[in-house]
Amino acid sequence: MNNKGFIQAITILLILASAYQLSFTGITNSVEKKALAKAEKLYGEKTPEAKAYEKTYLDSMQNEEVYPLLGFTYEKCKENELNLGLDLQGGMNVTLEVQTPEVLKAMAGKTEDQAFKAAFDAAQKKFLGQENFVDAFQREYDAIAPQGRLASIFYTRGLENELPNGHTSSNEEVYEYLKREIESAVGRAFEIISTRIDKFGVAQPNVQRLDNGRILVELPGVDDPQRVRDILQSSAKLEFWNVFTNFKGYEYLEQVNKIIYGEQALSGQLDSSLTASSDNDAAVDTANQLGSLNDQGSLSGGNDTTLNDSAAKSNEQIQAENPVLSKLIPNVANEGKNWATSAEIGYIESKDVDTLKAYFKRKDVVASLPTNLKFKFGFKPVQIENKDFYAIYALKSDRDGNPALAGDVITDARPSRQDNFQLAVSMTMNQEGTTAWRRITADASSKSPKECVAVVLDDQVYSAPTVQGEIPNGSSVITGGFDQTEAMDLSNILKAGKLPAPARIAGETTVGPTLGAKAIRAGIVSLAVGFLLVIIFMVLYYGKAGLYADIALLANLVFIIGVLAGLHAALTLPGMAGLVLTIGMAVDANVLIFERVREELQGGKSFKAAIKDGYSGAYSSIIDANITTVIAGVILWVLGKGPVMGFAVILVIGIMSSLFTSIFLTRLFIDRDISKGNETSFYSKFSKKIGERLNLIDWDFIGKRKIFYMVSAVIILAGIVSLSTKGLSLGVDFKGGWSYVVNVDNSNATEIRTALNESIEKANNEVKTYGDNGQYKITTSYMITSNDSSAAKQVTEAVVGALSKFKVSEDNILSSSKVGPTIAKDIAVRSTWAIALAIIGMFLYIFARFRTVGFSLGATTAIFHDVLIVFSLYSILWGIVPFELSIDQAFIAAILTVVGYSINDTVVVFDRVREFLGLNKHEKDIVPVINRAINTTLSRTLITSLTTLLVILILFIFGGEGLKGFTFALLIGVAVGTYSSVCIATPIVVDYLKRFKK
Repeated sequence: MNNKGFIQAITILLILASAYQLSFTGITNSVEKKALAKAEKLYGEKTPEAKAYEKTYLDSMQNEEVYPLLGFTYEKCKENELNLGLDLQGGMNVTLEVQTPEVLKAMAGKTEDQAFKAAFDAAQKKFLGQENFVDAFQREYDAIAPQGRLASIFYTRGLENELPNGHTSSNEEVYEYLKREIESAVGRAFEIISTRIDKFGVAQPNVQRLDNGRILVELPGVDDPQRVRDILQSSAKLEFWNVFTNFKGYEYLEQVNKIIYGEQALSGQLDSSLTASSDNDAAVDTANQLGSLNDQGSLSGGNDTTLNDSAAKSNEQIQAENPVLSKLIPNVANEGKNWATSAEIGYIESKDVDTLKAYFKRKDVVASLPTNLKFKFGFKPVQIENKDFYAIYALKSDRDGNPALAGDVITDARPSRQDNFQLAVSMTMNQEGTTAWRRITADASSKSPKECVAVVLDDQVYSAPTVQGEIPNGSSVITGGFDQTEAMDLSNILKAGKLPAPARIAGETTVGPTLGAKAIRAGIVSLAVGFLLVIIFMVLYYGKAGLYADIALLANLVFIIGVLAGLHAALTLPGMAGLVLTIGMAVDANVLIFERVREELQGGKSFKAAIKDGYSGAYSSIIDANITTVIAGVILWVLGKGPVMGFAVILVIGIMSSLFTSIFLTRLFIDRDISKGNETSFYSKFSKKIGERLNLIDWDFIGKRKIFYMVSAVIILAGIVSLSTKGLSLGVDFKGGWSYVVNVDNSNATEIRTALNESIEKANNEVKTYGDNGQYKITTSYMITSNDSSAAKQVTEAVVGALSKFKVSEDNILSSSKVGPTIAKDIAVRSTWAIALAIIGMFLYIFARFRTVGFSLGATTAIFHDVLIVFSLYSILWGIVPFELSIDQAFIAAILTVVGYSINDTVVVFDRVREFLGLNKHEKDIVPVINRAINTTLSRTLITSLTTLLVILILFIFGGEGLKGFTFALLIGVAVGTYSSVCIATPIVVDYLKRFKK
């Protein structure tokens, strides 16, 4: 081999570079073990105090030098260590969707253009995040108003550069302008989210901007998912509002109350005391009457004597006649004699908040109320009789419906302590805000009684203090019973700035540390056992050459992990599966070479000539086989997401690395033996006998091709019947929903499903056994389309509540995930494209390499055959095997891997067929020639399939429940792929060549 010195130098450099990259992981692990040992020594194992001490200790080490000689700090080492995916270390993965339709709506202002409104509504209904919203709007608008002019809606002063033709700008110019603005809004949202995450205090956060207005946020180790949701979804839309007095607000609620049930019905049935009050005392009296009959009970000191038992209507009747007021606990003082001086009208139980919000949006209600009135609720619940209640306020806008002051005047925000030692957030305003704030506070304090000013963030009232006097210095305070974390988060949100459009969580995954640790153990065991078995097999079958292949395999493993660390890519659970799979596939190149060398030796060549010809003869098959697998890996890398992309990264890096180690490293060792006058053994006593028997095999594969066709047809036909009647078990990735892995003792899937269906009605609830030790996977569609920022919390509480009889709490939830409708649709589209592109790519590559449609047709048919059989068996065996067979992203990754492996096997056979056809050009009957070609590759085909199936089987057994379905698909696919390359693909080539007399 030429350039031995260069190969040696490259190998040494790669080893040193990999060792350097992995050394950072060793350093950080050492520091973290020390922190854990100190924490447990002081506070015991796994206590909250120990956890807090460990975090404090590691925070103090951020700028301390911990890397000997090189002087790197702990923070720098942490940045360069091998990243573990969230499925291995625990944490939260969130996909945010910036609500781009809201940007367009805000830009249009309060337009009354009916064509615009109709097009916008139609586009919003059909929009699923697969494209830019402007494109969806353009289609609808052009269809509704082909002669319409959008410039009149969007053009305003200051847009001369954006729309130089002013009001005469064409719609195309307006569309391009809107796209630029939406792109800018998403960019600003990304920067703001990044700033918030930077202040969150999580080690190694990852924030990426995806396509179509999506932002990916990965936060390792977080243990408070709701806090993350609040920080990410807060628009930071800060406003200051004037407030109506509470008794005035109550009068407006009375009007709403009348309209909901109808003015005539109420006036005929209710006592005269329930009519709209004109003063404070009358309002208090009315409030106390209804407050005392509220099913939650009146406030302390309520005027219960105003109605006696004999005269009063039944509790149920008054509640029915007062759908709004009966839900209110009024904010009264002095034993119910007066309204309280604070701004709250009263308190509404959390379960009734959405009902009242819907009432306030009714057109008849809006028309009856003052145009400057807006009802808003408090941000934090108040506990009354162990139930959550929210304060309700009546806010007063200006004539245009705007607040007294917008929050963009805030220049700084920080936690502070009030005189009563309560935590608050102090804010400082710019000059413009200072002037306006002086005027607003002076006006409010001059009234009698003094008025309140509400501080509103994201349409929730945080505080509404009574203004005692003019505030001249532009300072303001938000109070709200904060703890230290809440005050700090709110300060950081305000400082980061307001999002240009609302951001909603379209998908999320939360993995607890317990499940992550279990996944790591399973991955390490799979890797160790798989590696050990392959090493033993290679030495037993190929002797000393097998030992050299094992050394190359070990180097390959080091290179892959080193490159992964250098790229700062995360090692995920599917990534570990990819690592184990790469071990099995890495020996494929060595098997090709070694089998070829054996053939050359059996042909009577000298050892040196056999080595030279064996390596050169195998190059073509090795390159072709690995390129086809790389095609599948790259498609997965580009179109896959999260852990699936991690699998693709490992697969592609592993293929590249294994090519180098398998071809060049083993050759270095063998050439060294030759230079010393030694011959490397390619046999063991065990394998020599097997090899001799395999060489005697002369099966007529082509002659029996119709039998193979019939066997495959029967399986596929049974699969089609099963697919059309039974279908497939679609995972949450494809149908959307919430998914939880929950530990439930002393129960079974049927009992859990019954409990869920009884408690969570009108939702599709599924329960599947997830491994052993009482673990179950629960999937529900409950509230999956809700845009409520607290939806995740409500769904979790609903699931835990439904399982309360099994003594389940939130601590029993090991992991959770959400896939919204837009993400599910996106995954389905990407998966379809991935499989289609993989098949097209394989067809084109085979055609380019073999220059015959017959070979491409045979390879493509084999791919379809393998994919159909995997799908068929997944449908047939669903519900029969004792593990989950869901169609999810991991399954699609397995399908593409099967496609790559199948074509890998097929290409090796095709290469030998092409070689034999070239050597036997004058043979009239090609069937015996092709049969000989297949039989000569049989040893290689069986050995590579055996090693690959061996490591996949290890993954299946030891890899944990999360990989069961994935590895099962691989087991089927590799076995079927081996069969199809010999029994389907090559016979189709023969049929094609015979049919067209090629």
